[in-house]
Amino acid sequence: MNDRQTRLDRRRALKALGLGAGAVALSSGTVQAQTSPAEAKSDTKSSGYRESPHVLTYYATLRK
Repeated sequence: MNDRQTRLDRRRALKALGLGAGAVALSSGTVQAQTSPAEAKSDTKSSGYRESPHVLTYYATLRK
């Protein structure tokens, strides 16, 4: 095999590796995990935003 043929074979191998890695990355991003019914139904209620005394004090310092 001559030098030019070696370079072409190496390019083809690297191109195939790159395309294969890209295909794996794309296919892994489209798979969605399945959740069990217990996980899907969340009974925890978030308390949300509260204006506690220290938050009100902070807001008062901003107004000055």
